[in-house]
Amino acid sequence: MQSERLEKMNEELRAITLEHTPELGTFPTIIPGLSLSRREQGNCEGASIYSTSLAFIVDGQKRSVIGDKEYVYGKNHCLVVGVDVPATFCTIGATHEHPFLSLAVEIDRSVLSDLIMQLEEIHGLPEKPVNEALCVGQVDDDVWEAVLRLMRLLDKPVEAKVLAPMIIREIYFRVLQSPLGTSLREFNAKQGASAQIAKAIAWLRENYASPLSVSELADNVHMGVSTFHRHFKEVTCMTPLQFHKSLRLHEAKRLMLTQKMDATTACYAVGYESPSQFNREYKRQFGLPPYRDIKQQRGLGRESFMSMQ
Repeated sequence: MQSERLEKMNEELRAITLEHTPELGTFPTIIPGLSLSRREQGNCEGASIYSTSLAFIVDGQKRSVIGDKEYVYGKNHCLVVGVDVPATFCTIGATHEHPFLSLAVEIDRSVLSDLIMQLEEIHGLPEKPVNEALCVGQVDDDVWEAVLRLMRLLDKPVEAKVLAPMIIREIYFRVLQSPLGTSLREFNAKQGASAQIAKAIAWLRENYASPLSVSELADNVHMGVSTFHRHFKEVTCMTPLQFHKSLRLHEAKRLMLTQKMDATTACYAVGYESPSQFNREYKRQFGLPPYRDIKQQRGLGRESFMSMQ
């Protein structure tokens, strides 16, 4: 049962989010790393690369699919995205009167790592061998209170410059102290299986257009091939090859939407050598061939929707 305090905070968060999202889409704010999303019938579905972040659902429900795993979450849930991962998603029952509303705080790894080291020195933190890329659950009222204080700064640009970094650090701290904190910590640790997979994914994000050798990538993060393959799938719900292909296809879609590339140019830009193979795999991933999919997306005004959560 929701506390009365949480319900009051949610009402204020909803009002602030609606005020700062007059249109459908996902938008940056005056606070670096903080973005707001509003979705209704017109943009209820999409595909993007979820970036490393904390997301907080203000209203509505959403379904996200990563690899072969589905996540359903809604109002007052927090999502921890531990590593960048391709995903497809759709909102559930969002309407103009009751849109899906969320906010996302991009994770600053240097700030987070410093905080984790401090906490480990004080009392240590529980360990878990491997975590999934996305973790979702409830957080306590103190987390939401910090989120609300951050959102109140959107109309106070001078205060935001000074106070926002401190409040974001507090949000990290409070989430680290919650059951979701294990995932947040392990992907940002200096060692451990989750940290090794995080390094591999970071390499793939930077080198998606290059051919992939799973054995070389496993060697780069100091893991045996079979162990690497098993841990990678536990984290991403995909094999390394599936992940690599999905990264390429998502990036190609982004290039066609935001940079107006044609399908053939995008195909070569992301590392494909065969346009026919690209077209087949694109249709398998997104349900339509590139030209038809991008035409439909532009008709719905989705160029600004290629962002996470």
